Amino acid sequence: MWKYILAAVLIVIGILEIVLALRGDLRDALMQTSPLRLKQAESSAFLLAGISALVMGIGFLLFGLFW
Repeated sequence: MWKYILAAVLIVIGILEIVLALRGDLRDALMQTSPLRLKQAESSAFLLAGISALVMGIGFLLFGLFW
């Protein structure tokens, strides 16, 4: 049960971060209150974190399926 809840949370977080990486206006609105502002790395950091969260969520869902 906890595996599915964690996987769902990670997948939702991954999707949100990928959307933020692709939509500049949403990312800028969110990052206005951030104490760290690295304009060059914001998009790639959100994209990398989103892909990582998606892979982890899918990995939790598929873990143990082949054993």
